[in-house]
Amino acid sequence: MTSKKEVGQEKGFVFSSDRPFRLFYHPASSASLRVVLYLRCRGVPPSLVKLTSTELTTDNRGMLVFTMPEGDPETKKIGTKNLLAFNPEGRVPILLLSNGRKMTQSGPIIDYIEDCLPTGADKTMLPEDPWMRAEVRRIMWIVAADIQPYQNIPFIIQAMGEWGMIKAPPLTHPLRLHFVRREFGAVEKIMCQCAGKFSVGDEITLADCFLVPQIRNALLAEIDLAGEFPTMSRVWENLLGVEVISGVLEEFGGIVQPLAFDADKFEVYARRLGSG
Repeated sequence: MTSKKEVGQEKGFVFSSDRPFRLFYHPASSASLRVVLYLRCRGVPPSLVKLTSTELTTDNRGMLVFTMPEGDPETKKIGTKNLLAFNPEGRVPILLLSNGRKMTQSGPIIDYIEDCLPTGADKTMLPEDPWMRAEVRRIMWIVAADIQPYQNIPFIIQAMGEWGMIKAPPLTHPLRLHFVRREFGAVEKIMCQCAGKFSVGDEITLADCFLVPQIRNALLAEIDLAGEFPTMSRVWENLLGVEVISGVLEEFGGIVQPLAFDADKFEVYARRLGSG
């Protein structure tokens, strides 16, 4: 009798329900949402990748700061709730293997989990056609590299406070709106060529997992999705009609990004900037 198929073997490591991965994440993190959407849409059993929410605080500028969960074995191991001691990037998501290895960044985390799944597993998140696979990756990396970093609220606040950038409300800062509109315009044109029911074709792909969190941020920035990006808006409405996606969004606080910074602390900080 053959034993349960072992996948993801690496120096004795086995990806199985007996030795699950742990994903440290937070609902306020767009990058975390990408990975959780992937896990749910891909059908990865919760017993294989267990979710652990980090905690959240804010600094004197009102910027979000992720911290290790109180009482977690990993928190006890490192002796502090400072996330930097667990991940030098200070960000989530973080994938922890049972052998102690850690992987960060949403793309590599997804790639690693995908590589650990059994060969031929159904519900693949990439099309078979090489060109369409490339289109999926193109949309993914436009979001991850050309939009998210420049519209990120902590970046906007820090740039205003430390680097002399024009002062404006963070959520609708001109720089933020510029990068969202510029790159959404590019994605809109791409999707006019490759979208079906969803971003690339008629099946949910990794492009959708990356685009959904970014649209939530755009809605928070008061972008008129339907008026400015009609193809993307149509795809968005189709995605909201998928039960697994709407369920994840409900877990993460809704279809609009719910938490970006502490407005009261930021106002105090902004007044100090104005008087400086």
